[in-house]
Order: sequence, then structure tokens, then C-alpha cells
Amino acid sequence: MAETLLALTIIGVVAALVMGNLIAHTIKQQTVAKLQKTSTILGQALKKTEAFNGFHNYWDFPAGVSEQSTNTFFDDYLKSYLVLMEDCKTSQEKECEFQFKELNGTKKTLDANWRRFYLNDGMFVAMQTNGSDDYKVIYFYVDINGKSLFNTVARDIFMFEYWAQNKEHPEYEGKLLPYGHQYTKEQLITASNEDNCNKSKTGNYCAAVIIKDDWKISNNYPW
Repeated sequence: MAETLLALTIIGVVAALVMGNLIAHTIKQQTVAKLQKTSTILGQALKKTEAFNGFHNYWDFPAGVSEQSTNTFFDDYLKSYLVLMEDCKTSQEKECEFQFKELNGTKKTLDANWRRFYLNDGMFVAMQTNGSDDYKVIYFYVDINGKSLFNTVARDIFMFEYWAQNKEHPEYEGKLLPYGHQYTKEQLITASNEDNCNKSKTGNYCAAVIIKDDWKISNNYPW
């Protein structure tokens, strides 16, 4: 009897481990699929606005960062090319509030300079414009599960950038890129940069790590 109970206990432990690993693997696959989908949706919208509004270098791009400039740019250049479930504008009320944790556990709240909206599949996006005489860039925070589950950078929140102008690196222009794309994977996973994909850092560069790993969450990813 004791031997039977011991065998059943061992089988139960092994089954729990297998199920845990299977669930984790499934969540990782779903995460990558949603990240790919959001990247495609935003990338296509940016390509459409270039097709209808001219080459990105000539967009009426605001200087600096402000609530008004971000709103104006979104309304003029992006809103028409996205299918939205809800447009929060820069509201920070109820479902439009965006609070989350960085990978190192630090709590973060985006201010009113970020335009917030839900895509029609429920994904939540916050965007901000910034520009000067030398560069014009759009930053995106993407919550791939619409603020449910983790609400943590590198788990379900990822960051992208789009350069309309970059005099120092013109090769970046006209592309939706993961934040931190300019570094190697080895550079991205160390603790040397505040935004690196490392549990002691913000994790803002983690989308770049997934994409550099050929759209996979590898074993050394800080999951």
C-alpha cells in the first residue's frame, strides 16, 4: 500500500511539472504570436499613412513632447488607418489609465503626453511623438493582452519605435523597430543599460531580444 501511494505521489509530481512546463510554453507561444500581430498592425498603419500622406520625411511632425502634439499627430496621420475598439485620447481615467511594472518591479504610470487606444482585438497601445531638427520619432508601448494578466514589461508589455527622421542613422527611417534594436542580443541581456532585457533593469529592450531570436522566447529570456 505504501509503495503504491509513493508511486502515485511521484507520478503526480512529475505530471504537475510537465503540465507547468506545457502551460508556460503555451503562454510564451501566445505572447510571441500577439507581439507579431501588433507589430504587423502598427507597421501596416504607418505604411498606409506614408502612401496617403507622402514620404515620412515630409510629415508635419511636432517638435518636442506634449499632449497636444501627440494627439494632433495621431489624429492626422494614424487614426484613419487603425481599427479601434476605443480611443482613450490622453485620458487616464478607468480603463484608459495605464499603470504597469517594469521588469525590475518598479511601478510606472504613463503621463498625459501618451495617446492611448485599444485596437479592435483588445490590445492596448500608448504612443508618443518627439522631434527636433535632427530627428523625428514615435514611441509605442504595447500591452498585448489589453491590461489583463501580468501588466509587466517583457511579459505582456513591449516597446517599439518608428523613425520618421534620423540624421545620424538614416537606415532606421521608415521602419517600425523594437526599442533597442541597434544592440546585439548579448548587449541587450546584460545589466549594463537601464532599459536592457535583464531582471534588474526596466526590460524595455525585451521585444528586440525576442525578434533577434527569430521571434522566439529563448531559455535565457528573463521570463
